[in-house]
Amino acid sequence: MAEKIAQKTLLKSIPKRKTLSNKSDGGVALIVAGGAKFMGAGLLSALACTRSGAGYTHLMTDLVRYPWVKFPDFIVHKFSLATLKKHSGNVIAMGPGLGTEKSKSRLLRALLKIGAEKVILDADALSILSQMKVKTLPSSWILTPHEGELARLLHVPVKDVKTNREYYLQKAHLKFGCVILLKGYKTLLASKGKITYASFGSVALAKAGTGDVLLGVIAALRAQGLEAYQAAALGVLIHGTAAKDWEKKGNDHLGLRPTDLIDQIPQTIKRLRSTAKGN
Repeated sequence: MAEKIAQKTLLKSIPKRKTLSNKSDGGVALIVAGGAKFMGAGLLSALACTRSGAGYTHLMTDLVRYPWVKFPDFIVHKFSLATLKKHSGNVIAMGPGLGTEKSKSRLLRALLKIGAEKVILDADALSILSQMKVKTLPSSWILTPHEGELARLLHVPVKDVKTNREYYLQKAHLKFGCVILLKGYKTLLASKGKITYASFGSVALAKAGTGDVLLGVIAALRAQGLEAYQAAALGVLIHGTAAKDWEKKGNDHLGLRPTDLIDQIPQTIKRLRSTAKGN
């Protein structure tokens, strides 16, 4: 039976800077996302990462389509195994809009081969993983599937996952051995054999692109030193609360854009930090 995520404990883990801190204290995150057809997905993840405190945000994406003038926020790279290897010790978040062709599959295989520890997989990266013969993953990795992606990872019908989410999440956790965040109403997280749930979100998040934002938030938190489960759980808290905060400003839930969510993140983090101090 899933237990509710301990919100008070999570709030205490919100990263903070000291007076003499510099950008290196925020860590480094490499977002590998945004192929030729879905450039926006990579931009959303990278923007969310910068908004959530990462000291350096790198974006490996399709340079031909990259809108250089409008988005100078990131250190941008073409898809490259060499660059990926250079970042093997940093946080690497892979998947949104990436594509599933062989060249992208090689990127994921490279992460496994070089032993990267701080990896987060979402979207197309999960589809690639579902076609690989992988017995287990490092326990420090994070997978962030929705129900359809979890079904693909386990090679079971989606309807089965929908009707028994905890069972299949636990099954996936036993299979891969890492932290798994199952998105959807009442988000579930599996870590170290335990399942917890969160109800921080809003129906406003039922829109394409909001999952890309979540990936960026989690990557930034991981880069700032949070452990895998802690980063995933706090990411869900910030992400869901930001959507609610945006609605409280008088906005209807139908109108939330992923970019609205990203712009809301700093205000929400500040409010959550104040709440933590008040406890």
